[in-house]
Parts: sequence; structure tokens; C-alpha cells
Amino acid sequence: MTKTLLRILVRAKEVNKWVATKHLVEVSLQRSILLNLEDRGLLLVKRQQEDGVLIKLTLKGYHQYKNVSEE
Repeated sequence: MTKTLLRILVRAKEVNKWVATKHLVEVSLQRSILLNLEDRGLLLVKRQQEDGVLIKLTLKGYHQYKNVSEE
């Protein structure tokens, strides 16, 4: 994942919000990476009819990536 995406996800976790992937056009999202992170328990993926795919770091993912996003 890119540092930009990590910053977005860490900040969203801090304010307890989901991030719609349709708003992340400029950030390259690879489905295989998202699925891998979900399998490892670092990312939650939710599908909604009106917003599409939403993502959010789990607490485990937040603790793993919060220092990386600050660099």
C-alpha cells in the first residue's frame, strides 16, 4: 500500500469512519492486496449498494500502520 493510502486509512480509523474506494481513484488499489489484508485481519471490507466498497483498518491494522503513515 502507498503511504498516501495508509495516511487516509489511519486518519479514518482515528475518527471512526469508513473510506469509500470510489473516492480513491488517484491511489492505486489492487484487489488482491485488499483481500490479503482482509485475510490477515488488518482491514475490514464492507459492500453497500449506494456507496460501493468501503474499507477501514481494524484495530490490529491501525496499530501496525499508524507509525508508517507518520514517516
